[in-house]
Amino acid sequence: MATRFGATPAHTYATKVKWLVGCLVSLIALLIVAFVLLAQSNQAVGTAMQSQPAAEPVQPVSVGTEVVVAQSRIEEGTRLEPFMFTSMQLEESKVPMGVVRKQDLDRISGRFAARLISPNIPVVLEDVTDRPPINLLNIPPGYRAVTINVDSRSGVEGFAKPNTRVDVLWTFTQDGKQKVATIVRFTKILSVGGVTSADRQANVQGQAGSTTVTLLVSEKDAKKIELARTLGVLSLSLVGDQEESSKENDPDAITIADLTNSGVDTTAQPAEVESDGVMYTTDPKTGRQIRYVLSKNKKWVQDRAFGDAGQ
Repeated sequence: MATRFGATPAHTYATKVKWLVGCLVSLIALLIVAFVLLAQSNQAVGTAMQSQPAAEPVQPVSVGTEVVVAQSRIEEGTRLEPFMFTSMQLEESKVPMGVVRKQDLDRISGRFAARLISPNIPVVLEDVTDRPPINLLNIPPGYRAVTINVDSRSGVEGFAKPNTRVDVLWTFTQDGKQKVATIVRFTKILSVGGVTSADRQANVQGQAGSTTVTLLVSEKDAKKIELARTLGVLSLSLVGDQEESSKENDPDAITIADLTNSGVDTTAQPAEVESDGVMYTTDPKTGRQIRYVLSKNKKWVQDRAFGDAGQ
């Protein structure tokens, strides 16, 4: 009866084994599917990461710094004072080696310029020295110090002071004509009346009416000044602080014809100069004589009445 209506133990065991094997197979299949899906997902992520561009490195932000610059030209040997300087901002990468920063301005105050300091250029420690030059005139190799006499007019009313720059003008007579030419340009004044410091310069011009000025020039220019002194009159023309040295050729000398601007070619017809300050010349266009009279301020002025009287 048990064999007909109920399962035998052997049959029950076989059924359990089949069920267990089926579960294991199903579990293995699920694991394989999960592994395949995970591999595909990792591959997709790697491909996406490779397709993205590499991030650029972060550049450091450049922070500016305040550096010290001269407001105007400072000559070599000058005592440095805070009012001579100002500050400007530079990128840190453009700051030169040994630059004097704004917060270090007090460190150079009271010291001396070791060389010419140009305006609007960062000051470096090599521009500054603790000791004033042993030779107060500080004459470089190849240069000479020459002295000329000036008065309140030719000395620019005392504004031509030590360490300023001037041009030397020469007034002379050539072929019976007065001319003015610049014989030396952008030369440095070493001393005025024997005083080498503008702060201590005595007002010698106001007291005596004339004084001496010592100039720093090349050897050739020193010879030119000495020769011009014996052949005419020397005077000074003050140069501004912002002007730089020029290598241009000197312009032509200024003559009386340039002053009158009459358009008369005096080289075509030589003028006859009389001892009483009257000069005659001939107009090449009309052939008529023109008369010039030397005025009280030593300028030649055309005598208009002379032409009207000759008509």
